[in-house]
Amino acid sequence: MKNLAIFGLAAASASLAAGSLWNMEVPAYQVQVPETIACDKNGEDYGAACYESTGGWWFAYVGDENKGQKMSFDPITTNDDGTYKLITTDESDGSIIPGGNLVEGVGLQVTMSAAGGASSDPAIAGIGFNWTKAETPTDISAHPGYCIVYSWSGTQALQMELGWNENKDAGGYGYDTWYALMPGQDALTKLDLPWSAFKQDKWDKPPQPITTAQKEAVSLKIRLKNSAAAEQKGTLTIAELGWTGECGEGGTKAIGSIAKASSVKATLSGRTLSFSGVKAAKAEVLNLQGQVVMSGSTASAMNLAGLDAGVYMVRVAGANLTQKILLK
Repeated sequence: MKNLAIFGLAAASASLAAGSLWNMEVPAYQVQVPETIACDKNGEDYGAACYESTGGWWFAYVGDENKGQKMSFDPITTNDDGTYKLITTDESDGSIIPGGNLVEGVGLQVTMSAAGGASSDPAIAGIGFNWTKAETPTDISAHPGYCIVYSWSGTQALQMELGWNENKDAGGYGYDTWYALMPGQDALTKLDLPWSAFKQDKWDKPPQPITTAQKEAVSLKIRLKNSAAAEQKGTLTIAELGWTGECGEGGTKAIGSIAKASSVKATLSGRTLSFSGVKAAKAEVLNLQGQVVMSGSTASAMNLAGLDAGVYMVRVAGANLTQKILLK
């Protein structure tokens, strides 16, 4: 068995500022919530240390499946209780599952559909994450809002929803949540959503102010909400998620490059790392704190035998390649 395994690719320019909450370079592909812990603990079970103990993991969800509503996702699997589960990473080592919702060099991708809705009972299909595993309210009011780099092929705009405790019997605030529109985009596009972009339907009286959604945040959801019987469907791709002003600072050209796979290839053989598709260029290996722990040239192979077990990033200067690796 090889000691060094591919942990995932993210084709992103090294000079491109990315949303700090989520992109394809964050550790373990987990939204960077406050309770995030290291997911490469040597000697510990990966699943118990990460998936089962913290928030920040993307999930799929639906609204009311009764009354003839039909919601679907592709690709998708299910949890033991029958709820939907995105196909992301192998819970034994954190590697990307081929053919799933994490697409190397692109981002998180899922096709969603919703049909059979009505104005009083809309059909909802969406994805999201919780700020904490226990769904404890988190105060995000110090931030100016969200940003996202995404594409959406559907004709109906998506809604980014500020999730809170909806159970009024348990001190919650009901279903009249705050949301902002995410229009259809053919290519990856940067969208800033400051708090002023969010609105509330205000059918629940008295309506809750947006400060409640900010200070009592439980989740962030991106939903397809269909109030008609006819099916609405599209494919959502997310390349970055962060706070307003963070995403895609490299501009339109740089944003477009996120979706393109790099021609540079890294090949692993035992503990030897070699490159193809690039002339002599500087190659660096970084730890998860961003410190360069080894450097060399792509013109010759790099011997990684001296590195401790753990997760590292491989970066090639001037090339559209940043690669996450797992050294066991």
